[in-house]
Amino acid sequence: MAERIFVTGAGGFIGARLVEVLHCAGGWQVVAGVRRWSTAARVARFGVELAQCDIRNPDQVARALSGVTHVVHCAVTGDDPATIVDGTRVLMEGALKAGVKKVVHLSTVDVYGRPEGEVVEERPYAITGRVYGDSKIEAEAAVQALAAQGLPVTILRPTLVHGPFGATFTIAYAQRLQSAPWLVPASAAQGTCNLVYVDDLVGAIIAALETRTAPGDAFNVNGPERPTWDDYFQALNAALGLPPLAYAQPGKARLTQQLMEPVRYAAKATLKRLKPQIMAVYQRSELARRFMKAAEARVRNTPNANELEAFGRRVSFSSAKAERVLAYRPRFDLSEALPLTAAWLRASGFLLAP
Repeated sequence: MAERIFVTGAGGFIGARLVEVLHCAGGWQVVAGVRRWSTAARVARFGVELAQCDIRNPDQVARALSGVTHVVHCAVTGDDPATIVDGTRVLMEGALKAGVKKVVHLSTVDVYGRPEGEVVEERPYAITGRVYGDSKIEAEAAVQALAAQGLPVTILRPTLVHGPFGATFTIAYAQRLQSAPWLVPASAAQGTCNLVYVDDLVGAIIAALETRTAPGDAFNVNGPERPTWDDYFQALNAALGLPPLAYAQPGKARLTQQLMEPVRYAAKATLKRLKPQIMAVYQRSELARRFMKAAEARVRNTPNANELEAFGRRVSFSSAKAERVLAYRPRFDLSEALPLTAAWLRASGFLLAP
């Protein structure tokens, strides 16, 4: 009889791909957990069982875990740190109570802060003041507390996940590459780009499901190569069939980035306070729509200060432990992954007509 596996965040980038692979590979009875039905379309086409589940709600979690033997926690539960932490805690408590055989919790290498050099799992956490990374540290602490009570959970810390449906490191950069000039001078992008293709991460998740490890053991998950950020931008640009990058002059690029920072923060604060009024104007006025779309594109295509810091940082997250213990073998270097990504971007309409 097939094992019954519950995947949270099944409407998202990583969770949906995991559901697809598990379903198509066979051997698993997949329960795809979604918070909102509107996110279920991608996995629903396979006819898998769907479960509407807000992981902050203990009753919904208990229903979703009924008869489940394995759990993979992929859900990104908002930008609110309490939501990220509490949702993880409720899910892990439910899994312990349900007596599941194995849980895989997706964390992030952001728990290490902004390190330099080679990073292994023994490196201590680093609080940075950034919501996502700091919240993931708290979420890991909640996982470890349940592991100490006997929950058979493995923690995976992936690097930057790219591939089809990936918003941050795929779609966003594909859109930027089509907007001249390119605002990241090559000299500012010589830091290490730690990329893992989504199918390699799915492989690591399956390996963790099938391998017995100590409760709470953590593993970095990285790709097979360590290009610079400029290498990645150039390779993605070439895979998309775009003209060679037209770099802005370093001085102009810096000025544009500095001028955009207050605009970025002011726009975010204004939208947070006045979203209903802004959306009402957006819907009524064609001129307002054009202006807002142009402003959004300008902000989106300009790197922020955190990105620029990352583009220059030389750091490598070692997957040696995962390779040794989980038999994890990353297969997709850029030469294999980017043609697949480019084909999806083209088919999905993310490339502008020439």
